[in-house]
Amino acid sequence: MQELIPAFVIHRRDYRNSSLLLELFLANQGRLPAIARGAKSGRSSRALLLQPFSPLALSLGGRGEVKSLTGVEPDGRPYRLQGETIYCGIYLNELLMRLLQRGDPYPALYVHYQHTLIRLASGESAGQCLREFEISLMRELGYGLLLNRTADTNERIEADRVYEYRLEQGPVRVPGGGSGERIHGRTLLSLHRCERLDERSELEAKRLMRRVIGYYLGDRPLKSRELFQSLK
Repeated sequence: MQELIPAFVIHRRDYRNSSLLLELFLANQGRLPAIARGAKSGRSSRALLLQPFSPLALSLGGRGEVKSLTGVEPDGRPYRLQGETIYCGIYLNELLMRLLQRGDPYPALYVHYQHTLIRLASGESAGQCLREFEISLMRELGYGLLLNRTADTNERIEADRVYEYRLEQGPVRVPGGGSGERIHGRTLLSLHRCERLDERSELEAKRLMRRVIGYYLGDRPLKSRELFQSLK
């Protein structure tokens, strides 16, 4: 009997007449593609089960890059994302699709992803949840943000001081010129400590993380962000 692996579907599309082509995020293998053969046939309930935001336990077969889904069952109740949080979930999935290399395991990120879905479904602040996940994602990818000390002098960040955040470096005291992201020390420290963001800090953190993630995504914009903006 094959071992069942905790997983989430982060993308799916129709494949041929009765199958689905899935992109999975697995607890022990990271992002992998798989085919669910016959999932859409009249005798199968797999199409209903293989939905985003639903914790699954599944098994895979095959030696090629694209695996075959050989077994799947629910691993808990689906996380009910409603309203704005649906787009937050789509955004999380798109980040994983765009930034994770296939086959690289990210067990800590998997746990944080599931915890973020739980928090979103329970009505916690979407901005807070997303910023914490984004920072975790950058750290797991090896692009961890310096948030508690200055990049140039290694001084501790002061809550009441304004800094310039330089990509791939970190915060520096605001010079006379420069084009980096301006951000208060209180925001940096709140992000570092995973503390609740006040209104100003939430806006500053959102601008900072949009710039950081955009740097690593490149020129192709996120479809989830465009979708959310079009519906406002």
